Amino acid sequence: MNQDAVNSVRIHIDQKQYHSRNPTSGIDLYELGHVRDGRVLYREVTGNEEDKLVRIDQPTIHLKQDEHFHSGEAPEKHFSITINTDPFVVDHDVLTFDQLVKLAFPNPPTGTDPAFTVSFEHAKSKPHHGDLAQNGSVTVKKHGTNFDVAHTNRS
Repeated sequence: MNQDAVNSVRIHIDQKQYHSRNPTSGIDLYELGHVRDGRVLYREVTGNEEDKLVRIDQPTIHLKQDEHFHSGEAPEKHFSITINTDPFVVDHDVLTFDQLVKLAFPNPPTGTDPAFTVSFEHAKSKPHHGDLAQNGSVTVKKHGTNFDVAHTNRS
């Protein structure tokens, strides 16, 4: 039997049926469900609990057969950013170098001693644009901080 078929489950996003590998990642669920810019994905729960926010930067999500998700408005405290032209919604305004790399590369590239560069523009922190140091952080605006995260190999 095909390994992909064994690790695939049927799920529902916004009342549409999809098949996804299991486990999957947040970004893969957002792409699978065609979640629009500025919206987020919620995992439906039973009982009197609130549906759970699925973070786009969540590296591993274990799915259940016929599980339901829905897209909706982002929580009140959210920040819309762009990384390598892809939209992301995060729930905090200070992002570190490592967090940005994980968002850009949920499955990190392999190779001899991989390295990354992070540049930004339209940030709330000063300077408002530039390169982010490996151990640095940047404060983002509510909407519109842009990042470019590139993978390189050290020589």
